[in-house]
Amino acid sequence: MDQENLWLLGYPEEFFEKAVLAPEFFVDLNMDQIVDQIMVERRHYDLRRYFNRMPEELAVTKKRQEVQKALGDAEFFEGLLKFSDYMLCARGYAADYQGAEKELCRQKFLLDCGEQYVIALDTLSKAFSARRGEKKQGSRDDGDDKTGDLFRAFAEKFYTYMEGEEFKTFCRETKNLSDEFKNMQFRVEFNGGRMRVVPACGEEAEDYFDKLRALFPENKERVVRGVLENPFGANKEVGELEFFVLTACQKKYPESFLRLRKYEQNYSVFLKRELTVQMREKGLSEQVRVPKFFAEWVLVFEQQLQVYLAVELFMRRVGMSGYPLSYAEFTADSEKTGDEAGDVLEEGRNTENHMELNGAYDLALLLKQGSKEKPVVCNDAYYAGEERFLVITGPNQGGKTTFARSLGQIVYLAKMGFPAPCAHARMPYFSGLLSHFSVEESLETGRGKLKEELIRLAPMMSGERGKSFVILNELFTTAATYDAYIMGKRVMAHFIKRGYFGVYVTHIQELADEKEKENTEEELRAGRIVSMAACVDEKDSHIRTYRIVRRAPEGVGYAYALVEKYHLTYPELKERLSLIFGNE
Repeated sequence: MDQENLWLLGYPEEFFEKAVLAPEFFVDLNMDQIVDQIMVERRHYDLRRYFNRMPEELAVTKKRQEVQKALGDAEFFEGLLKFSDYMLCARGYAADYQGAEKELCRQKFLLDCGEQYVIALDTLSKAFSARRGEKKQGSRDDGDDKTGDLFRAFAEKFYTYMEGEEFKTFCRETKNLSDEFKNMQFRVEFNGGRMRVVPACGEEAEDYFDKLRALFPENKERVVRGVLENPFGANKEVGELEFFVLTACQKKYPESFLRLRKYEQNYSVFLKRELTVQMREKGLSEQVRVPKFFAEWVLVFEQQLQVYLAVELFMRRVGMSGYPLSYAEFTADSEKTGDEAGDVLEEGRNTENHMELNGAYDLALLLKQGSKEKPVVCNDAYYAGEERFLVITGPNQGGKTTFARSLGQIVYLAKMGFPAPCAHARMPYFSGLLSHFSVEESLETGRGKLKEELIRLAPMMSGERGKSFVILNELFTTAATYDAYIMGKRVMAHFIKRGYFGVYVTHIQELADEKEKENTEEELRAGRIVSMAACVDEKDSHIRTYRIVRRAPEGVGYAYALVEKYHLTYPELKERLSLIFGNE
């Protein structure tokens, strides 16, 4: 059995441990906001590193898509949620076990940890069994199930593990010992202002709170709100009273506590740990006891599963807004090797090397303003034939940057194998995603804004990155218009030559000219540049429709409309200034 088939996200944990920092495009595309919202759904897990690194193979992305789709089965999804909750509880007990100082408390935490682990695996087994039975009936899924009954490789190993004699022995000992302790009873006696805990059987056990209410009638309200935890149940803490009860019952049931001690000897192991200064001051040992019954591959499964659960919960929340989310389809040439794809391009038969997005919208904007207060506008975009760059022009605040962000979000989520914010997506399988958005001039570096932009742009234009998707937003705004035009067209030519797809948001309308042929560089660009423009209302140019359509630049920037909107026309300024300085 291949080890990689046990990794739900397609890679081992070591692959994601290198992804300490978020990709550079995250902030530009507001993907950091979206990922934060996704992770909220499973806030008890640290999932950020899984979103910081994208898959490197199309097969992994497709596997993720099928896994995510399988969670559409509500019953199966709920089973996985329950499994995760039990495992989270077991992890908590494991941490408590490591930190407990009192022997009895430590042993109790280990037993509770083992119990939750057994319940978790039993819950997962039932979820897989229900899914497998359902697949045999063919009642829900249509077509070929590429996941192989979700994860056939994992399921096979999981069932083998569950049926193994070692796990069965552990399961039997854990259940028997846990039941034995839960059935222990005790009563509380009060005599002369003193309280005494006495082991009891059957009807001898009395309600602890009845005794307290009778003893302290003036504090009845306070007593009612109190809780005495069963020291033998699965509880997060062992308070002083619970520990006192444990100590008292130890004398009554010595054999049970002897078995508990033996349980710890059998199912725990010493590991070396790094001590902080505070830990050394407390005199803690470098060796710590940890449970040894956890299967490492089960823990990895549980951890990576949370990404899919978080995405599914997030999808349901977005779905309530009425906006679509869809899985991307990847063009046939995405599966070809470099030589094969190059041959197709040279022969002019690269009909599959195109990109089409319908109903695209900015997911971060939707999360921020909601769909009821102000609807989010959806737009379409496509690259046909040899087209490689969309050059977006139009009025300020017309939705150009929002449109560019939405395309970047779709490319990222599609590559991750998750549903993207659009009604339909078909695209090549990009090797990476690059972005360059205008930023404020840095006073710390002492460099001008243009130099800052060139320094940030240089790494994007160097090195081989395969077929990437590039988003350029308002480059070279501090340069003279002609200089910005020359630099802009050379940047696009550079990316087009390397087979990149991209979006360029700009106010320089000459960059959107698709027919201009001045030199070899322009010949390279010809036919690969597509002009798109942001629209305004036909009757009132002050009103932005936020629609982005394919058309030639209009030759106007609508800047005067903004001047009028904010009452900054020459007559209005003159009138206001005369009121201020008229008497001087």
